[in-house]
Amino acid sequence: MSIPSNRNATTMKKLYVILLLLLPALAQAQSKVTAPTSVWPELQVSLGVGEEGQVFFRNGYRINTDSDFNDLKDSGLLSSFERIELSVGYEHVLSEHWRGGALLRYAIEDYPKTMFYTLFLRHNGQVKGLYFNKQLLFEYVDQESMDAFGRFRLSAELGKRLPLGSRFITPSINYEAMLRSNLGKAYEGRAQERTIDRTRLRLGLNYELTEKLRINPYFMRQTDYYYVEIPPIYDDQGQLQQDGYRTKRNRITPVVGLELKYAFGRAPETASITY
Repeated sequence: MSIPSNRNATTMKKLYVILLLLLPALAQAQSKVTAPTSVWPELQVSLGVGEEGQVFFRNGYRINTDSDFNDLKDSGLLSSFERIELSVGYEHVLSEHWRGGALLRYAIEDYPKTMFYTLFLRHNGQVKGLYFNKQLLFEYVDQESMDAFGRFRLSAELGKRLPLGSRFITPSINYEAMLRSNLGKAYEGRAQERTIDRTRLRLGLNYELTEKLRINPYFMRQTDYYYVEIPPIYDDQGQLQQDGYRTKRNRITPVVGLELKYAFGRAPETASITY
């Protein structure tokens, strides 16, 4: 297997920085709305495979603070959830700085149910004493009764692992931009989608309770980008006062998350997607 050179890694790092700085500016919208805060607990278990591989399983939940959105089921325990995700993945160490892998994710909502088929490539480096992880991820999104589409996800993360008594904590900041692709298909009659359809800014604190057990509380600002149709305005006599029009909108969702992670075998490093 051919491993990317250091020169390519430097070029990739520069491209990530440029893209992640420009994408928010390119995605400016004319109006903003704020959605209710969402709570995202997650459980993860990882297992070392050989010297270079790692299998991981995730079980994620989404609970909206506005109970009207928690409609996974009409009654029972699942009626308290907006969404449940089940994931299984594999990560392989390609070289000192490169890792790659695949991920299969199934999301259950009231509608639609969605399957995600994912490939990812990660590069880890250093910037002034901080670890600097970059990731390129592509997912094929197959939704119930809808047209499938692709999404490229570019992310960069800065953090530092610090001693805290006999344990370690790792504060980090992560920015991710998602670019939608219709895979070269033109869908007649479907509303136009914005190319950059979502971004996430996340602040986290990974605390290593033991060598194998970690807890990671975080706060995230998720922004969805889309178009809305503004209807025309008429006066009491039915005379048109203002034409209807289409405009861009940002929907901002505050997210409070808590991840609980356990590793069998070797503990993952900060460069791993499972850390």
